[in-house]
Amino acid sequence: MKNDRLAWPILLLLLTVLVPSLGVVWMMREAVNNERLATGQRLREAYQVQLQSASQIVQERWSSELEQLARKIDLKEPAHSFADIISQQFVDSVLICDQQNRIVYPDQPMVPEPALADPLPEWETAESLEFAQQQFAAAAEAYAQIVRDQPDAKVRARARQAQVRCLLRIGEQETAILVLEEQSQQNGLHDEYGRSFAAAAELRLLELLDRKIEAHTIKWNRIAEQLAVRLGNYQDSTLPSTQRRFLMMELQRLSPQPIEWATQAAEVLSAEAVAVYDPSFLASQLQPTSMPELWSYASRNGHMVGLVRTLTIRKQLLKLTDGLQLPSGVAFAICLPEETSQNLMDTPLGANLGRWRLGLLATAGDPFNETSQQRQAVHVWIAILVVAVTCVLAWLLAGILRRRLRLAQLKNDLVATVSHELKTPLASIRLLVDTLLEADGKPANKNSPVQVREYLQLIAQENARLTRLIDNFLTFSRMERGMQSFDFQVIDLQEVNRQAAAVFREHWDDADSCLQVEEGQPAWVLGDLDTLVTAVGNLLENAWKYSDEQKQIVLSASSNGERTTIAVRDNGIGLPPRAASHVFDRFFQVDQRVARSQGGCGLGLSIVQAIIQAHGGEARVKSQLGVGSTFTLCMPKHSADNASDQSQVEQEANR
Repeated sequence: MKNDRLAWPILLLLLTVLVPSLGVVWMMREAVNNERLATGQRLREAYQVQLQSASQIVQERWSSELEQLARKIDLKEPAHSFADIISQQFVDSVLICDQQNRIVYPDQPMVPEPALADPLPEWETAESLEFAQQQFAAAAEAYAQIVRDQPDAKVRARARQAQVRCLLRIGEQETAILVLEEQSQQNGLHDEYGRSFAAAAELRLLELLDRKIEAHTIKWNRIAEQLAVRLGNYQDSTLPSTQRRFLMMELQRLSPQPIEWATQAAEVLSAEAVAVYDPSFLASQLQPTSMPELWSYASRNGHMVGLVRTLTIRKQLLKLTDGLQLPSGVAFAICLPEETSQNLMDTPLGANLGRWRLGLLATAGDPFNETSQQRQAVHVWIAILVVAVTCVLAWLLAGILRRRLRLAQLKNDLVATVSHELKTPLASIRLLVDTLLEADGKPANKNSPVQVREYLQLIAQENARLTRLIDNFLTFSRMERGMQSFDFQVIDLQEVNRQAAAVFREHWDDADSCLQVEEGQPAWVLGDLDTLVTAVGNLLENAWKYSDEQKQIVLSASSNGERTTIAVRDNGIGLPPRAASHVFDRFFQVDQRVARSQGGCGLGLSIVQAIIQAHGGEARVKSQLGVGSTFTLCMPKHSADNASDQSQVEQEANR
């Protein structure tokens, strides 16, 4: 029945909490969704404006870079212009064209000069000795004679090449090296294909010198360094690009140490582009070529055709975005026209840039979500706060309701207990009084005075019992309302035991035979004598009621260290473990039956506990079924050190 009474208030309380909380959560969820959409839209609009502005700036910077590169073109020195443009590292390679859009660098293989109409007789004799008669020694001497006698420098250079060829056939390597060293000093001479005699002689020397010989090693290193400088020097335009590329590869092959030229990769790429060159290369916008991953664009005057790989375009376009401000959490990204984008948004860079796309890439999550999440967090915390306040208020309301229900239950229990407990002595008194009244009208007999006295004694006992019940009710009522006052004084617990025993003996005729009071050393406490006597008296009465016919009750007081104790030990029926933990609760009774064998309202031990707690102590019980129980009251020992605490204890007890 008690649970039924609580079910509806609890259900209503839960509904009071849940309905507003669910409503708040739903509204906050809708607000969060709307806020996320609105925030995302605002950010997209802001990002789109920034992206359009950045796209325009990138296109302008790209055009500016192209114009600066085009200004470096000097058709008189195309090799030097080529090296200068490559050094800017904006393009991978470049083709330089003349006014008629013909490629002048890298230069094309030259058509060999026509042979002499009237070859020299000395030259015919030397060639006959070399090829027809295979007299290599004589042929070498004949070529040497041409070198000494012929005034034409180009003829002398060709004769030295032939002389070296013959000397090597007869094993005259050292002499051939000397001839090549002389040839390497003759700069500015070219063969019929435009190739440098001096550069070719340096390469041939590197092939002939034996690096196992120390003298040759020194000479080899000097010549290799000299050739490397020659190949990297674009100021000297006498070295054709075809020979330069070939010598670069051969020198890298022969050198034990890696050699790098900034222009080598560009030279190779430009030669490959020349092989597939067509008029579309001259378009003034970035466009793909027939070579994979290679794009081309031409300057306005057509003198420069830039060659750029896909990876370089990405790098250069990103480099052009340097200095452009962006919000945190996003960065610029570059995409091919047909590439699937993973960006937040992107925009084409225009036809001049081949429809490449500039986009915004999230670097740390989705900035739209992150920005909206910041606002969402505010709504979530508001919802949590509202729900928390609702729960706290509901908890407070539940506490009040619980206290009200408990108070109502206590009132009901009190009324039921008072009705039951008062009914028994009142009924006994009424029965005895009715019996005496009926006997008063009958003839007197010899037993009448004795019977009247016995009835009066029974009436007195029931009256005393009724008085104790009313006293307990009044004491409980004062303690519940916090109106119980205490008069704290320094007292001896031995005196408390003596007075409690005296009161106990007055109530029970045979108390002397069952009660044993153990006298001991004084046990001083700061307490209220009357309330402590009441507490001990309740323990003695409890021991009396729940002991068998052969009652043995022992009352003692002792002092141990900082604590003093009063113990009441009996040989009664004892308590089960579960009952022992609730024995000090209000209205608790082990025997819950209406027709229980012992009277009582279940307030005596709760009053004992309230009194002892007011004295700063605690009440304990140790019990065993069929053996008995020991109730112990523990209180702080009084000494000179804690005498100053008396006023504080009084104030706390009188609250």
